[in-house]
Amino acid sequence: MEVDDPLWARLFARAPIYDLIFSCLSPRSLARLALTSRAAYLAIAAFKIRAFNINRHFSRFFNDPLAFRSLQAKTNTLVSGSDALQFLDRSFYPEADLDLYTHPGHSFEVARFLVEAEGYHFAPREQQGEDWKVAIGNDWDGTESRIFVGVEGEYPLGGIKTVWTFQKTGVNQQRLKIQIIEAASSPLEAILEFHSTCVMNFITSNAAYALYPFATFEEGSSLGMPSARGSPEAIQKYVQRGWRIYFMPTPYDMEHPKKSPFLLDQVRWVGDKQHTGVKERTPLSPASAPLTFDPVLCNGWKLRLIRGHILNGYECHSYPLQTTVFRYNYAIPDERLLLGIRGWAHQQGRYSHGQVSKQGWVWFDADIPGFLCKD
Repeated sequence: MEVDDPLWARLFARAPIYDLIFSCLSPRSLARLALTSRAAYLAIAAFKIRAFNINRHFSRFFNDPLAFRSLQAKTNTLVSGSDALQFLDRSFYPEADLDLYTHPGHSFEVARFLVEAEGYHFAPREQQGEDWKVAIGNDWDGTESRIFVGVEGEYPLGGIKTVWTFQKTGVNQQRLKIQIIEAASSPLEAILEFHSTCVMNFITSNAAYALYPFATFEEGSSLGMPSARGSPEAIQKYVQRGWRIYFMPTPYDMEHPKKSPFLLDQVRWVGDKQHTGVKERTPLSPASAPLTFDPVLCNGWKLRLIRGHILNGYECHSYPLQTTVFRYNYAIPDERLLLGIRGWAHQQGRYSHGQVSKQGWVWFDADIPGFLCKD
C-alpha cells in the first residue's frame, strides 16, 4: 500500500478499521461490497474467517472444539436453536444454552463425550433417573422395523423424542448448559417444528445453514408456525431480539410465492448434488459403503398451507422416510419421490435382510443422493 493510495484502499488494508464497518453489514451487503474491488474482496474474505470462526464460537462450551466437531462428523449431530442463530447473525446471547440434535441411536455416544471428555454432569428431570447411562440407554437397534411407524415422544414439541440436560461451571463461574435432544425421526424434522423460521438454522461438523436466510438476516422477519400460537414466551423473546414475527404471509407473498422470502409452496432441499461434502466419514458398518456427504443434505421440505386453508396458517411439511435399509431417517418433500424410495427399500429389505445377521447388517445410505437427483 502506498501513501498516495485512495482512502478506500487504505481502509481495506487495515483490519481493525474495516472489521468495525463490516460487523454492521448484512450478508447481502457484504457480498455486494466484495464485488466492488479486489481490495474489498480480500478484506471481506479475511473478515469472514474471523467473524465465522466456529472453533472460537464453540470454545464457550467445549475445551476441545475440534474433538466435538469430530464427534459431530461421526454421529451427524446438529447444533441448532439460538446458538446457530447467534453464529450466523454474529450476535451473542449470554443466557443461551447449547442444543444438540441427535439421530436415534447416537445420544448415548454424545452424552459420554460431554461427561467423560468435557466434564459435564447429568441434570435429570423428575421422571429421569440419576444415572445418565441408564436414562439414555445404549440399546438402539436400527435393524428393527421402522417403516411407516410414527414415534410418539415424551417431549411436547413435535419431532422430538426426549431431552437430556447436562451442566457444568465454566470460566468465571459461568453456568453452562447443553441439551441433547433426540429426534423422533430425524434432526431436521425436529428443527422444522420450531416456532418460527428465524430459528430454523443449524451447524454441522463442517458447515452452517440457514433455511430462510433472506427473511432472517436481511429483512429481520420470521414466519410463525402453528406451534408459535401457543408459545408466547418464545415469540416475545425473539421480538425483543429484533425480529418481526408474521403469523400469516403478506398478500404480496401469497400472490408471488416464489418471490417471497419464505419461498411459499416451493420444494426445498438443504443441499443438492453440487454440494461440498466431507471427504472422509466413519463407515456405518464394516460392509456398508462409506458416506461421502452429510446425511442432512438429503433432507427437504415445503412451506405449505395447513389443510389448504389460509386461516390455518403455514407449516413446514415433509414425509418421513424410515426404513431399516438406511441407517438414518430422512425428511422427503415430495410424496411421489418418497413412495419410489420406499418401494425400492421394501424390495431390497425383503431379499437382503434375510441373508445377513444383525452383526453383518448393511446400510444403503450412500445411495440416497442417487434417488434424489436434485438440480
